[in-house]
Amino acid sequence: MKKMFIVTLLFSLLLTSCQNQIEKAEWLIGNWEHTSSEGKFIEKWKKKSSKNFIGNSYFVIGKDTVFSEKVNLIQKGKKLLYVVEITTDPTIETTVFELTSSTPNQLVFENPENDFPKKITYNRIHNDSIFAEISGGGNPQGFPMKRSR
Repeated sequence: MKKMFIVTLLFSLLLTSCQNQIEKAEWLIGNWEHTSSEGKFIEKWKKKSSKNFIGNSYFVIGKDTVFSEKVNLIQKGKKLLYVVEITTDPTIETTVFELTSSTPNQLVFENPENDFPKKITYNRIHNDSIFAEISGGGNPQGFPMKRSR
């Protein structure tokens, strides 16, 4: 009887951990910035619900926003989806990337059908520093970011 309880408990924990992929992305929550000679890249993440995080990214040159996008990180069943909407160009359709691998410090989202990027990777360097990279199908681009207040 005790063995059956332990097996059932372990199975339940395994099932729950497989279904709650979004919890792996909790470290994204907050405001992030990268400043270069070209301008400032800003990314902000908020927790909308236990199954949805909302991200906003934009690139500013001087006082002009030259690029912006809205991202929904959505737990859908066992899948974690990274849904991108380019808000500065409404002619571009929404693109969906799926979490393909993760560790406590890395999230990899992929869409092999997309022209560019095919892959979006977030690496947590430490609690106040991340490195985001877009790659596949074009010139890879990296964004080292520091947590901002």
